[in-house]
Amino acid sequence: MTRTYSNLVDRSIQALLDTIADKQTSLALYQDTMTKLGTLLGSAVLSQISQETAFLSPCVGKQVSGDTQGNVYLACTVEDADFLAKGMLIPLEKHLPKVAFACFWNHRFSPFEIEDLKVAPIIKKYQEPVNQTVNYLIIVKSIISGACVVKTNIADLIQTIEPGKIFIVAPVMYFQAEEKLKSNFDQSIYDKFQFFYFAKDDERTLEGEVIPGVGGNVYTRLGFEGQESKNQFIPEIVKSRRRKLTKV
Repeated sequence: MTRTYSNLVDRSIQALLDTIADKQTSLALYQDTMTKLGTLLGSAVLSQISQETAFLSPCVGKQVSGDTQGNVYLACTVEDADFLAKGMLIPLEKHLPKVAFACFWNHRFSPFEIEDLKVAPIIKKYQEPVNQTVNYLIIVKSIISGACVVKTNIADLIQTIEPGKIFIVAPVMYFQAEEKLKSNFDQSIYDKFQFFYFAKDDERTLEGEVIPGVGGNVYTRLGFEGQESKNQFIPEIVKSRRRKLTKV
């Protein structure tokens, strides 16, 4: 087993990764750590955006004016919404004029019980309206292994959104995930990909669990009973954002 770290990682981030990899970590600490990792990843993405655009004012905490509504779009899966995605939104919404949001409920399974063949159809989704063209589509997930969920959700989003760049973000990735994901898209799409991650692992169990990964099945680690449980759940962040939309 070999774990490699990206250049975004320092000792404090390594400690957070060790916390989620530890199977003895309590539910509350696990959820809190995922939120912290999301905030750190959000800051890394924000730094990249700030280098490429005029979204950020030289004055810390002050937003620039201009027609930049809908230029950043963050999408996540339901299990990550109240933790990893919530953390990412903290720095992004603090400094960017507007960040639109989408949440997907995916059902992941192996057709014909073929373990190497995974699909993840969308059961339902929450998707905020934006202009068709966005500068940055950000896809965040707690761990990317076979990439079937990420592939499905990107393919769905680009039916209605034309992103200039696609940022794929996760605390942990399997070492073959990048190439696996790229292989599912035409070059015109995967040339837009940029990956942000803290750690890559090169070992998986026969059941597909990345080791040390995120310390097991992320559904149960985050407090869900399993896939069926998380697909019946409506995240608080979805409820609150939906209420705001209906008041506009």
